Amino acid sequence: MVEKQDWQDRETERHRATLMRLLAFIFVYAGLADDTHSAAADTGRAGRAGRAFEASREAWTLSRRACRRLLLLLRPVEAATRRLIVVLASGLPILNPRAAAAERPAPGAGEAPIQVQRVAEPTAPPGDSKTSDARLPVFALADRPKRYEWFFSGKPHGAGWKGPSPALPGNDELDAAGILRRIAALARALDDLPAQADRLARWRLRRMAARAAGKARALSPLRPGIPPGSLPRRAPKRERREEHDLLSETHALARDALARLDTS
Repeated sequence: MVEKQDWQDRETERHRATLMRLLAFIFVYAGLADDTHSAAADTGRAGRAGRAFEASREAWTLSRRACRRLLLLLRPVEAATRRLIVVLASGLPILNPRAAAAERPAPGAGEAPIQVQRVAEPTAPPGDSKTSDARLPVFALADRPKRYEWFFSGKPHGAGWKGPSPALPGNDELDAAGILRRIAALARALDDLPAQADRLARWRLRRMAARAAGKARALSPLRPGIPPGSLPRRAPKRERREEHDLLSETHALARDALARLDTS
């Protein structure tokens, strides 16, 4: 058991190093860094994550081709990071949601409630109407569910669209605020993976408590089927890159970790 845990720790650190290298490429593709060396130089959360966050609040645009190239890399890197968080969370002690609530001491008579100090987040300057959210974006712990409305409708995908034909990838400029916020959340998560594992453990506790109350809640943050960002099964092998191999390996580790959690 100890040998397996040591092997898992080595695999987790190896995959994190690969993710950090791919994150540097993402920063270069987004125009946030001149090269991968300068992108990897900022190791603090306020460095990479803050840089992408501040860029998202400006009038930052990218060409359609650049956005498409970014998303093709960003999706598998996000999914692999999410699966690495699942692996780390599986090593944390498992608590019963009711026992965890019972262990929380209530403030006695005359005792002041405990004040939790929060780390100050970057805030927007007064009068900034770009967006009302002035905090660093939080990394999504669960995969986005698939949408099957078009499949069950019996109509071809895209049927009923009355607007103009979708534009082919070109050099027209697009607002990059959404992509930059995703990059900031990803950088924030990779800079502190243990904190993300704690978030996931609390997420599962809340879901377990909801299920104990009779509500339908899924305990797995991973959606069924192939993970987001994977290549189609019929894609030629020449299109397979490092991020796809990384996603396959982390997905297998995460499925094994979830199986241990469900049987414990």
